[in-house]
Amino acid sequence: MATEILALLTAGWTGLTTALLLGTLLGFIVGLVPGLGGRVGIILCIPLATFWDSLGGAVFLFAMHAVVHTSASIPAIAFALPSSGADAATIVDGYPLAKMGRAGEALGASLSASALGGVLGAVAFLACIPIARLLIVWFGPPEFLLLAIAGLTMVVFLSGKSILAGLLVGLLGFLAASVGLDVMTSSSRFTFGRPELMSGLNLAAVLGGILVVPEMLARWSFDDAGHQRAVSTSLDDVLHGMRTTFSHLGLVLRSSFYGIVVGIMPGVGSSVSVWMSYAFAARTVKSEIPFGQGAIAGVIAPEAANNSKEGGAMVPTLFFGIPGSSSMAIMLSALVVIGQPIGPSLLSRDLQVPMALAATVCLANLIAVPMFLAVVPGIVRLAALRREHMVPFAIALSLLAALYQSLNWVALVTFAAAGLVGCVLRWAGWPRVPFILGFVMGPLAEISYIQTSQIWGWTMFARPATIAMIAVFLVIAFRARRSKSDTRSEPLDRTDALVSLPLLLVFAVALGFALRFPINASPVPQLVSLGGLVLAGLVLTIGLRRGQPKSPDRLQKFDSLCETGAYLLMVPLLGLPIASTAYAGVLMVRARAGYLQVALSTLGLGLLQIWLLSIAVDIRGEPIVRGWLLSLLF
Repeated sequence: MATEILALLTAGWTGLTTALLLGTLLGFIVGLVPGLGGRVGIILCIPLATFWDSLGGAVFLFAMHAVVHTSASIPAIAFALPSSGADAATIVDGYPLAKMGRAGEALGASLSASALGGVLGAVAFLACIPIARLLIVWFGPPEFLLLAIAGLTMVVFLSGKSILAGLLVGLLGFLAASVGLDVMTSSSRFTFGRPELMSGLNLAAVLGGILVVPEMLARWSFDDAGHQRAVSTSLDDVLHGMRTTFSHLGLVLRSSFYGIVVGIMPGVGSSVSVWMSYAFAARTVKSEIPFGQGAIAGVIAPEAANNSKEGGAMVPTLFFGIPGSSSMAIMLSALVVIGQPIGPSLLSRDLQVPMALAATVCLANLIAVPMFLAVVPGIVRLAALRREHMVPFAIALSLLAALYQSLNWVALVTFAAAGLVGCVLRWAGWPRVPFILGFVMGPLAEISYIQTSQIWGWTMFARPATIAMIAVFLVIAFRARRSKSDTRSEPLDRTDALVSLPLLLVFAVALGFALRFPINASPVPQLVSLGGLVLAGLVLTIGLRRGQPKSPDRLQKFDSLCETGAYLLMVPLLGLPIASTAYAGVLMVRARAGYLQVALSTLGLGLLQIWLLSIAVDIRGEPIVRGWLLSLLF
């Protein structure tokens, strides 16, 4: 097979080489812009793909998509700005590493793990060709249900303060995921008569509110002692991070395996394997720095799974026309537009297309390495700014990403509400990762539960694949329990009781609404609301019996507040692109960048913001929000 791939690469390689290089370059740029992501990138690149024949267009699109997550780790680590739910996992440990002055090491580990994961995913795609149909036939809703349950139970191992707090936050994320139309019955749930909520909560708004806003606002009270260390970050730090990845080769292989397996399962979602890999790494890898506070393994695991899952997702997408992820669903439509045949016929032909696309994914990940190394020094220098200077700029970009996904007032409300929840959780010391995990895996668990109960019932335990998965999960749970017994969770106090009180009310109200839902749309919301009600009551009871909470130090930096206020005042007066571009120029000057670099970067940023807002206004939006955005532009 290697000889056939080599022959394919050398035959008519000029057109395919151009498609590969341009696709890789555009994908790398798309990943650098928070809020775009692979799905939007595919849509924007479909017109360009028509310049080639069907195979060349497919190579262009897959090359673009293969490296999006590689470059997306740069804003995720340096600025805590994720491009998607999958990239958000990198922030958990990557951003704390950047705050400690180890941004270069984190970026190097991310680069090498992404490249290795992408190559392993492409190799696995080729290896899966003979057994693709067998794997897909064996996995059904019962297996998806077990996978979702296993992922949701991982919140126990992601809960730094208390198991009860972690479970409660996870159920809150599960409840948030149930907003919208029920997939099975099309009944509206928690929409309150608003059509904007029918499609569910805005993922970008939830991610920005839960992860970005709390981190950015916390910078005002952060003693930036690592500032000078961050300035001294060099390319040697990046290379050191790459070497660190190879010292965790077993973790890379295991995380890549998780990504490949989950990617093969249609409909599971791109974020599932990433968070599962992170959760398993948190329980199996010994680290001097705790996970969530700057463990380098917490960067390696999600990045390896993030890129490897694309190779697995290609199996059901190309061979059976079943999207392996939401990105692959858009890719499927793009392949139809450019006229590339897909389906079982690819397995009966000369395998030219599968081999070309596998080689594309592999080479694109390797080509992205020098691109990454060329960009990282400047990005790391920009990350060396005092963190509070990035507050308004990061929040503005996060809000722009949320508005781009769904341009209506609900996105603004969701962003603000999620930001409030994230700030409260961070103030109380509660983990926020379980919320994202519950939000991502909740729909999969609900759909699989309904399908399993209606079709299989208790007979699901007679399925060979189900039995095998249960056995594997029991072994993992036994090992995790032994490891967990060596550590202690921080006891609950009255701060936790104070936080649990509004959550108690939220779950009580949600249960009241869930009892009125149609019978086929109510079981899961009722179970989640009831479980959250019980857990919130336990946290409230235990917390009230403990001592007084420790009040955190809330020192404010007046100069940063003034700068932030000036920026926010400039937005309605001068427009978002002008205000953000001017602020970016100030930041780059503080980072000691050259004036030519400042001019080119700020000009490019301003044009990019105008382009994004113009596209958003053209393709969707309400008149009120559209007018507001246009007022920001001019």
